[in-house]
Amino acid sequence: MYHFEEFDTVFASDPTFAYGEQTINKIVKSRRLADKVLFIDRLLETLGIERPQELYPPRSNKSLRDLHQRIIQSASPDHHKQSVLYYILKDIPDKDGTASNFAQLVFLPERYRIFINGVWLLDRGEFETALSHLTEPVLIPTFPEEILHLLCTHPNQHDDKLSLAYYYTVSPAITSPKILEALFSKIALSSVTEAFFWSRKQGEPNHQKLFEQLIQTVLGGPEGDDRARRSVELIHLPFSKEEEAWFEAFLRDGEGRDLHGAKDTLAVRAVATGKSRAAVEQGAAYGTKSDHAMDWSSLGSSYVQGSMTSSR
Repeated sequence: MYHFEEFDTVFASDPTFAYGEQTINKIVKSRRLADKVLFIDRLLETLGIERPQELYPPRSNKSLRDLHQRIIQSASPDHHKQSVLYYILKDIPDKDGTASNFAQLVFLPERYRIFINGVWLLDRGEFETALSHLTEPVLIPTFPEEILHLLCTHPNQHDDKLSLAYYYTVSPAITSPKILEALFSKIALSSVTEAFFWSRKQGEPNHQKLFEQLIQTVLGGPEGDDRARRSVELIHLPFSKEEEAWFEAFLRDGEGRDLHGAKDTLAVRAVATGKSRAAVEQGAAYGTKSDHAMDWSSLGSSYVQGSMTSSR
């Protein structure tokens, strides 16, 4: 019978194993980049182990033995303890399949192995490969908000599609305003229209906050064709009366009043919704800055000229 409670049995391939300095430095750096919390920290905390950052990575064989003992002494179910040991064994250079052999010997369920493979890869910044594990249908989502936040905010994660793919595949309930805003920024960068309709589903007060964040994202984006295109998409959205009031208040008197082309955006929105020619003339009076491939002032002038022509 396999006794995972015994250190020399679990680490039979090398009972004297200790983490190398390079490995330790990589883990410490990964923790710093992950806002000072790795998923192994969260796993250890679920076992009731306090201050996991002081225990992992273990700095010596003695420290590793102490960590193993703390895991074994946990009151958690065996599969949870075995999952954490499986994670740690994955840190050993796998020339002999140490971690895989352990999983087989303790009959670790497949969904546990898949999940640990995923978070182990996340902790090492291998995001795309990690998601191939963490989006498996067999998994019950665990730490979904934390995973989503990492994908949205990690400084080395530059592919917005990954965070959106995880969100739409797993559909986690989001309770943290910080994570909600981080996710929404990715949706807004992907599609103005999609972000607009998604914000409506979030209820109050999130709806208004996200609506204003969308305006901020669009008008505060880098100068160029993309900002011009997204600005046009924004002003043609089907606002409700309430959203129209938020839009005007945010850009006229609120935090968005100093955004690029704020007053002109209000004027052109008025044109797009058929409000008045006076709104365009008022917008031009503010002194318009040209955006690359988009000149709001010329749009206003064109509207005025067109109106004069049609009225002859």
